[in-house]
Parts: sequence; C-alpha cells; structure tokens
Amino acid sequence: MKNDLLAAIFSNNMVLQCDKPIRIFGNAGAGDEVSVSLGDAESSAIADKDGHWEVILPPMSADTDLTLKARSGNIKDTLKNVAIGEVWLAGGQSNMEFELGNCTDWERVKENPNPNIRFFYSPKLPFVDDRYEKAWDEAGWATVTSKYFNTWSAVAYLFAEQLAPKLGCTIGLIGCNWGGTSASCWVSRETLSSDKDLAVYIKDFDKKIKGITDKQQLKAYKDYEVYNDDWQARCNKLYQKNPTIEWSEVLETLGECKWPGPMNNYNPFRPCGLYEIMIKKICPYTIRGFLYYQGESDDTRPALYYKLMKALIDQWRDDWKDQGLVFLITQLPMHRYMDSKDFRNWPIIREAQLKAFQTVRNTGIAIIPDCGERNNIHPVDKSNVGKRLALQALFFAYDRISDTQAFGPIYEYKVPCGHSIKLYFKHAKRGMNIIGEPRHYYVAGADKVYHEAMPSVDGNCLTLAADEVEQPIYARYCWGNYNTPTLFGVNGLPASPFRTDPDPVADAKVGADVMKQSLEL
Repeated sequence: MKNDLLAAIFSNNMVLQCDKPIRIFGNAGAGDEVSVSLGDAESSAIADKDGHWEVILPPMSADTDLTLKARSGNIKDTLKNVAIGEVWLAGGQSNMEFELGNCTDWERVKENPNPNIRFFYSPKLPFVDDRYEKAWDEAGWATVTSKYFNTWSAVAYLFAEQLAPKLGCTIGLIGCNWGGTSASCWVSRETLSSDKDLAVYIKDFDKKIKGITDKQQLKAYKDYEVYNDDWQARCNKLYQKNPTIEWSEVLETLGECKWPGPMNNYNPFRPCGLYEIMIKKICPYTIRGFLYYQGESDDTRPALYYKLMKALIDQWRDDWKDQGLVFLITQLPMHRYMDSKDFRNWPIIREAQLKAFQTVRNTGIAIIPDCGERNNIHPVDKSNVGKRLALQALFFAYDRISDTQAFGPIYEYKVPCGHSIKLYFKHAKRGMNIIGEPRHYYVAGADKVYHEAMPSVDGNCLTLAADEVEQPIYARYCWGNYNTPTLFGVNGLPASPFRTDPDPVADAKVGADVMKQSLEL
C-alpha cells in the first residue's frame, strides 16, 4: 500500500536515477516541513499552499539495498530495497504496451529473468474516480519475482535486458502507455491549442461534447464499456477458433464494433486525457530518458505528426524540468492488413519520426522496417525492437558505441546523373548490402510519375535507374505501408525508408483520404 506523504511513484523496490540530482516529491499539509534521507544524503522542504513539496538529493553512484525515509511531523514513510541505477520511461501505445508474456522471448525470459530490472506500471484507468484512486494507491515498483512479471512491457524489458549487463547496474522501467492512443492524448490542452494546426484535435473534441452534460457523457461511456466488454469477449473466441478470419466476417458475425466508444471526457482516447491522469502523476521523477513507440493511431493525420511529435518531446522535457533528457523514438515498422488499401500514410509518419530525430536535439531513433508483419499490427517478436532501442541508448545516452554500430543507413542527399540517380547515406561508411529480391526502389522524372528501379550499391552510395525514366530526379524506397526491406548496412541494421523530396500537398490529400475512409467505417 502507498503512503500519504510521498507521490505514488515512490515505493519499496524503486529505482532512482544515478549520477543526476534526484527529485523526491509528494504532498503534506500546507506549510509543513518535510525531511528526506537516503544513505548519507538529507534534504528538507516546506510544502506550498497546495501541500506540494519537493526536495533534491545530490547525485549518487549506482547502488542497491538502500532505504529512503521521509518525515513530516508525526507522519513517517520508510521505503526499502531502493536501488540507484538507470531509469527510463516507456511511453506510447499498444506495441509498447504489448506484454512480455505474449512475446516470442517469453519462454526464455521466464526461465532466466534478469534480477537487475525493475518495473513500475502506471495504472490504466480512463478517468478519476474511486477505482482510479485505489489503483494508484496500490501501484508500486516490482521485481522480476512479481506474479505480474508477464504483464511488463516486452519492448521495455528486452531493452533493459541489453543494458543491465553492459552498464553494471539496476535498470528501472516506468510503463506509461495505452494501446490505441494518439500522441495528442499525451500532451496538455495548452500545447495543442497554442498551435494553429494542432488545435484541430481540440476543436474536433469540443464539437463532439458540445451541449452534452457531464452526467450524460459518463452514462454513454459506461454503457459503451458494458457493450464492448461483451463484444470483445465474443471476438476473442472467434479468433481463437479461426486466427485468419477476415474483419468483415467478424463484423457480420458479432455486429458493430463500437471501439473506441463515445468521444467524451470519460474516454481514454480524448485529447490531453492521459497527460492529465497518467503523465502528471509521474513527472518530474528523475530519469535518464524516454522510450517511445507510437504513431499508428495518428495515421489519419500523418502530415501533422512531426509537429505533434516535437510538441510532445518539448512538453515532456519541460514537465520533467530537464531539457537534456534523451528521447528515443521507435520508427513504425511495416504493416498493412491484407484487405485494406495502401494509402501510404505510414511512410509519412515514418518520415516525420526521422525528421524529429534529425531536428530535435538529444533524440535517437530505432529503425525497424524488418520487424513488422503484413496482417498483424502487433508483431509478437519484440527482440530486435528492444535491441535497437538499446543501441540508441548506448550511443546517445552512454557513449559506449559508435554510430556505425548504432545505426543502419539513413538517406542524406541525392545527385542526379543523367540516366541514373545516386543517393548517399549517413552511417554507412563501411558499406551497404541488398539482401533478397531488390524491390520497392522507385525513381521519377520531372513528371513525378514513379517507376520501379534497379538498385546497385557501392560503399555508402545507392544508384537507381529505370528504363521508363530517362532522367531521374526523384527517388524513394519502401514508400508503402507494407514493403519488404532489402537495403541494409554491413552491420546488419536496415536502412530507413525514405523519399528524396517531401510533398506536403500530396501528404495533405493522403490524410484527407484516410480520414474519409475512417469516417465511412
């Protein structure tokens, strides 16, 4: 059970960040003095008029089996088995949420779990009520001996599994994610409203709840929860009997799927909602950085994703009071359902994620086009995702490896050469390989009509040519929701999908087409 003095994120078994000033915070009576001690370090603070207090302990080296004590008057809290190590927050949607017990590494992991990894799972409740308060009161840091070990984030654990032996310390993971969420759920209303483009998320939401009372909104959402729980249970049984059943047949058998429910102030997918009820419960807990795997649910507005991603990074760093926090982006892998049209909206999001990495300081990117599945938005093999995020951390956060170890090829610039076009790549000084049938390479001339091209590689240069294009000046590679990647660095890491020339007008049309289809469905 939680104490009344320290914030919910502080509990037995917690991991505090090493080698950085450590923020400890919570609530007490207004004007009350709070003292905190950890090892030989002590500090105190006076609670403000709202009862909030915060102390900062000096940086400490990695350690284990410590005790943290907090006291205010007659209230005393003692937390045991505290470790000092490396702490990362794992944010995003369902592929970050994807549970360890469902991934392909589970049998191996459960036989030999790493005791130097600990996890705090942020409770997932859509709005503040008695259930919400109880869940946060009971939340706490867990070790691998927990009976809920199988529910930890697979990506986050497999990331930490790579880091723990290399860094020689305990790794703490904070799971703060929710499947199906837009990045707009994880930032403040002020952040969205202050940008003329991002404000569309707020405007659309406000239209949907206009004239509907709070009581009516609550009833509508609770009615939906009852319907959806029953529908989902029957759906699970259908897929157990026939894992390859088409979606159209599912709907014909079960009736309407009402997910994600009425968009109102009780729906977890509302703009800014999870920022208010999850992120603000955790920050500014001292961490090394963020792991972020999200973007699938923003594919109806792909042209806005760069702005949204940058706004989220800026917001979180501000809220954590640390502009130096490393932010590791997971670029979307390949995916498309077999019966769906390829709008080429996911490539726009991948490009936005790459642009965020290239333009926002202290960011890294795990490039995983080879980790997707054609007909499954939740691939069960998360091993390479965790490993590639770990490579980014080892390069950006810990300076343990070189860029040639951390990255696959990333397109840098083009040189049209008459009947061919030469494309040059960063992080490929040692060379590149084409593995498998060389498909999904395209070139176009001034008419911007693309034709499939034949590739050849020489060092960090990719040359493309097509009989149909006399003078290619544009190129793109794997520019689809699902294409099989074939371009890799000699280190075995894949190249990021790319196009040489962005097209904002075409991107806006893509977004409009996807939005139109989603509304029709």
